[in-house]
Amino acid sequence: MTETRDTTRQAAELAALRRMLVASRGCFSLSFAVCDDRGLRNELVRRLCEDFPGISTVALDPGTPDVYRVVRDRLLGTQPEAVFVLDLEASVPFQAEDYPTLRALNSSRELWEPLSCPVVFWLASYAAALVAGQAPDFWRYRSHQFEFVADPKPLSEAISDLSVEFDLEDALPFEEKLFRIAELEERLQEAGREPSNEILPHALKWVYELAHLYRHSNRFGEAEEWLRRALQWAEKSYGSSAPRTAIALNNLAQLLKATNRLQEAEPLIRRALAIDEQSFGPEHPDVARDLNNLATVLHITNRLEEAEPLIRRALEIAEERHGPEHPNVATCLNNLASLLQVTNRLQDAEPMSRRALAIDERSHGPEHPNVARDLNNLASLLVTTSRLQEAEPLIRRALAIDEQSFGPEHPDVARDLNNLASLLGITNRLLEAESLSRRSLAMLLDVTRRTGHPHPNLDAALANYKAILKQRGRSDAEIEADIRALQERPEESASNRNSSS
Repeated sequence: MTETRDTTRQAAELAALRRMLVASRGCFSLSFAVCDDRGLRNELVRRLCEDFPGISTVALDPGTPDVYRVVRDRLLGTQPEAVFVLDLEASVPFQAEDYPTLRALNSSRELWEPLSCPVVFWLASYAAALVAGQAPDFWRYRSHQFEFVADPKPLSEAISDLSVEFDLEDALPFEEKLFRIAELEERLQEAGREPSNEILPHALKWVYELAHLYRHSNRFGEAEEWLRRALQWAEKSYGSSAPRTAIALNNLAQLLKATNRLQEAEPLIRRALAIDEQSFGPEHPDVARDLNNLATVLHITNRLEEAEPLIRRALEIAEERHGPEHPNVATCLNNLASLLQVTNRLQDAEPMSRRALAIDERSHGPEHPNVARDLNNLASLLVTTSRLQEAEPLIRRALAIDEQSFGPEHPDVARDLNNLASLLGITNRLLEAESLSRRSLAMLLDVTRRTGHPHPNLDAALANYKAILKQRGRSDAEIEADIRALQERPEESASNRNSSS
């Protein structure tokens, strides 16, 4: 590794890891260093071992059944300054039916503390996602996470560096997301209001992750402020037609879409699409991402004939470039299934929805928010075809996942509550339906108050609540008075949190 490469791509994360090693001397801490470039990983480990001679490295053999036992035996009673664990990937293949190594790792959490030193797992991003999904107790035990990205690849491979995904962050429990927010805020403060050219690529990724986590915490104003700042940085440093500017445009557009500002979001997505088609050609995965984002806006605004060919084109690109089992394929399948459902092509929609769910469960594990999204979409199809007994456990499972991932006040939780309330209303369980529907509506009213824009799901929640109250025999005047009172007290969502059964 040259010095230039280090200063341009690795300085910020490497400095943070060094600080952790110094601060944690003599104390146990667990960290994950995510790096998809094996050569880069080896170089970073070598340099850190030179700087900290007391580090012990443990390279795991393929199929290691018990990682803790191997590490303990390799140390042979010594007291290292830190332990670097390498090659977990050899025991957790990308696609497997079962992960016994991760089950054992998950149950070993408290055994590591007597090591009394920092323990750092160096692993690829897919392996980190598997640990988060398959060994959640061990994953939550960590105190730090570092990400190292190699030098920019040729243009044809640029998606590896340019894409900003949040699979790991989405898999975190809500409380862990709050810790990650604090860490990112500190990093961005250190980067400064105008990051240097060396730090800027890292700073942009930190902003995107922070804004994504802010959205999970209903901090939409702060998310928008950071995303607009990131767009300014990208345009100033890379130009208005650069792929990194397209990423900034897309991330801002998704925030605007989430706050129901579709007229503002659409031109940003169209501009990003034009940039990426010009930069990469029409068959690039970034183009597929843009097509999906644009098709979603068109779907919401009822321009279905325009949306469908865009989604189908995005699906073709994703399958060609990533293979049929990739999470990006699942996203395309979900969007296309939703459109087919709206246009009453239910027999075509259902297998797509089930396929998307299977892909995401294999890719992310059973407790990931993408799985909750898929469960909701499949449940909606089942409700439409009057298979209510099949649909209900799917919605309840989605609700449990989203509450764990996002906390009790997130709009996705409100969506799940409304879906469950609607089903309960259909099956005449009106007391529980009213409680859940009221909580859902109160949460979306609160989000609307925070953002200043009606949440996209607000109208559906309001209509469902009115229908349930009507089923319970309330008069129109009583219903309107109840809703007015709820609009004046959006904080009722918290007071109703425990009233659902």
